[in-house]
Amino acid sequence: MLAYHGSNKAELERLVKCLIRAANKDPLRNGVKHGDGWGIVAVDSDGIIYYRSGNPIYTEVNVLTSLLDELKGEFKVIVHARQASDKSLVSSYYSHPYMDYNDKFIIYLAHNGSVDKDKLSSSLGIDGSKMVDSELALKYISLKGLDSVKELESYTKTALNLLLLVIRRGDEPLSAKLYYYNYYKKDEEYYKLYINGNAVYSSSLAYTGCERGEEAKLSVLGEI
Repeated sequence: MLAYHGSNKAELERLVKCLIRAANKDPLRNGVKHGDGWGIVAVDSDGIIYYRSGNPIYTEVNVLTSLLDELKGEFKVIVHARQASDKSLVSSYYSHPYMDYNDKFIIYLAHNGSVDKDKLSSSLGIDGSKMVDSELALKYISLKGLDSVKELESYTKTALNLLLLVIRRGDEPLSAKLYYYNYYKKDEEYYKLYINGNAVYSSSLAYTGCERGEEAKLSVLGEI
């Protein structure tokens, strides 16, 4: 997954190519494919682009390219390619980024890692049997606010790598805040988030043609 804030479309396209290569053959996962769907959310001065697919990102490069072509001026973007832990929950509506909202914000979230779905759904009083753990994480943040992100560490099984696009109600979409959060329980390269200029992305992209950058600070909600 990756997030970008800027106006350099060529740079965004370069990062996306690294993501596509990692999704097709993840060098940090012995070549495994992240082929269980993909999605994008982006804001620019014209509004919001939000698209999710249940197909592999590497089979829909033309679709993704056409969406990126629509971006104008300054933009904020999240793109995610999914490897589902539960293959029964694969569909366009299970693909990241997820969206939720409350009376103050509209929130989009992409997640790498896993949280305890049973424990989290019980805490929320929700039947999560047909939900993805990342959806529940977003629901938790939507109900309790951005400051609650750190609380999700106690529900984390492997990693809580998050990218969040947050739009305050009443504001223009381009005023949205683009956040990242880096936390993992296993000190593995795969579970790290890297910052490189105006971008934050999963570590696999540093092995498919993009720079390593520096690791995002642990347990800190940062903004791009």
